[in-house]
Amino acid sequence: MSVESQCSTCLGSGEMGTEVGPVACPDCGGEGRLPRASTLIEWRSRDIEKAYTNSQEPAANDVRWLAAELRRARAALTEIVSLSQELDDGPLPSRLRFVANEVLGLYDVARAQAEVGDRAEVTLNAS
Repeated sequence: MSVESQCSTCLGSGEMGTEVGPVACPDCGGEGRLPRASTLIEWRSRDIEKAYTNSQEPAANDVRWLAAELRRARAALTEIVSLSQELDDGPLPSRLRFVANEVLGLYDVARAQAEVGDRAEVTLNAS
């Protein structure tokens, strides 16, 4: 398990000690490692929405609207990645995938050893 993805709350064990015994870590769900960034973003946006669910603050409607727009934009980027994978491999579909992936974090990016022209080739690794 890489140190970056290891849950710092449970130190990778997946469990938390409580007064009634060990329970699954609330931050990693008992996995011992943090989920992908896209999952963490969704969890955080849900927490923010929940905090404003019954709120009478003027910002409550704006927060709910912003969370809906965030989800809509992420869904559109996910569809762009999907559609670009159906196209023949070329510079434009590859660039679309990489730009959308920079925001979504669907794939780990690894730099390839071979140099292509003046730039290094970059590949997406599903994990």
